[in-house]
Amino acid sequence: MTPAPRSDRDDAVAAFFAAFDAGDFFGAHEILEGFWVTYRGGDRDFYKGLIQAAVALHHARAGNTVGAQGVGARARRLLAPYAPRYASIDVAAVLSRLDAA
Repeated sequence: MTPAPRSDRDDAVAAFFAAFDAGDFFGAHEILEGFWVTYRGGDRDFYKGLIQAAVALHHARAGNTVGAQGVGARARRLLAPYAPRYASIDVAAVLSRLDAA
């Protein structure tokens, strides 16, 4: 059986998490936002939540506590309905990383 071809979404999510897991939160945000701006799926808010999680962690690393808290709260609201897992993504782990920051 031939595996299903990878989609643009799969590629964007894989690249996002490669950058995210490496601590390149700004880069992760840029990668997924490039996909998100044209995506019109019913789970669009899920991807927006991932983008905002990366932005929140970027702000936290830069010492912008107010920015990190505000964007982090929005990310949590968007991601929480998809926890603990969605589309093979460990959403609970992303939320835990936000909480730790």
